Amino acid sequence: MENLREFASSTNGDQWFLGVDAATNREVVVHRGNPSSGGHETTTNVNSFLNQRPFGPEHRALDLLLADRRAAESEETPNKPV
Repeated sequence: MENLREFASSTNGDQWFLGVDAATNREVVVHRGNPSSGGHETTTNVNSFLNQRPFGPEHRALDLLLADRRAAESEETPNKPV
């Protein structure tokens, strides 16, 4: 896993990261459970994660991160004349 960026954490110690799977070069969400629950780690592709139910604050945090990134990318790319 490369370039992990934490985008959410819970009061019980769970953490969620956005990263890139080196094997597929696709963005994924890594969830690390808190140490007291065993600290298990799961990896899910971004679309699957955003479509999981129930929706929690970590879904909203990822949605905001992706929206901010899209906005920043559109500011960096000048508009082409039509």
